[in-house]
Amino acid sequence: MKTTEINKIRETRTIIIGGGVSGLACGRTLHERGQDFIMLTEEIGGRMLTSRSHQVNYGASYITEDYENIMPYMGGGKRIWTHNCYFHDSNRPISFYRPRTLLEVGKLIRLYRIAADFRKRLRVLRHKALYISQKEALEEDLVLKGYTRKPAVEFVRENGLEYLNRTYFSPLFNSTGFIEYDRCNTFAYLDNLMALICKTYVANHSHCCHMLPKGWENRIARCRVKAMRREGDTFEVRTERDVFRADNVVLALPYYSAKTFYDVPKPEHSVPIYVLEVRGERNKCCRGKEVVFFQPEEHEITILWQQVTGTDILFSKTKEPDLGKYYTSYHMISRIYWPTAVVLSGGEWFEQKLEKGVYLASDYNICGLEDAYITGVYAANQICGVF
Repeated sequence: MKTTEINKIRETRTIIIGGGVSGLACGRTLHERGQDFIMLTEEIGGRMLTSRSHQVNYGASYITEDYENIMPYMGGGKRIWTHNCYFHDSNRPISFYRPRTLLEVGKLIRLYRIAADFRKRLRVLRHKALYISQKEALEEDLVLKGYTRKPAVEFVRENGLEYLNRTYFSPLFNSTGFIEYDRCNTFAYLDNLMALICKTYVANHSHCCHMLPKGWENRIARCRVKAMRREGDTFEVRTERDVFRADNVVLALPYYSAKTFYDVPKPEHSVPIYVLEVRGERNKCCRGKEVVFFQPEEHEITILWQQVTGTDILFSKTKEPDLGKYYTSYHMISRIYWPTAVVLSGGEWFEQKLEKGVYLASDYNICGLEDAYITGVYAANQICGVF
């Protein structure tokens, strides 16, 4: 399909709106099955945004060994080791491996067993979610469903994790969820802990935006969607210049973007964040530490993370945090704002088939690159009749 024609009604079987990981996964799957489709997107990559050198991630930052579907495209990054991670406590960074933690060893063993069981169940859910909706897959596991209904603060209290949570797990959750743990459910809390019990790596986005659309680049139209409506058994999608018609539409973009032209379900938590790349001389409390997590009640930033380039990445809840707390001198290299950096669901998950021919593919139930990828494959499988 040519993408240079303008001011014409262009027909296809499927329209994918959004060029992030979920949209690319959907497009790749449809292409492999010989389907007719077009992708409408302003840019390719979404949260897979990097510096010009591709050595620094400005969006999604890490993957675990359980990210089986996207590992071929985003693997190869640096291993993240727990012993290189520090937690800012009372104006000093402390390690997880210290004598005080030994007093909690019984609780840690219990937590590990719970987390290992959660991991096993989550892997099963992800496999099922390639062919049935995430909500359907959740309904088949009453333990996971129970975790979506249980507040994380209740889970912490029941398992006596107050010290471990305050010192380590809450800052860890805040560094990736960007909100306090007590506003979320146990499912999100345990999902976040997978970074501790799995092998975890820096996501390598340097090639994935070329690999995923390989062979179907001519099906990508760079444009912004203005409106969408049903026309009988088909859908009409309007951009600044063209009109597209299709039997199916895949909404592969976050809530804040999709809501401008379709009534998508609103997640319980849709959290913004600023990502700062900084070059500077750290002060004494943070000097020489590869990764430092910060207490959410005391700091505007959630993490200070040294990159292979020698610069630091900071996630900040405010546009201009007081960097003098962390540096004796510094230079701001880049500031990126993500209106929706993280989506965290509540006790009720959303169906991904919104109506006949309309599919939701992005972070609406589970947040993460792997799960976003899976939602794109699910939409393609539904369109192709692969169940």
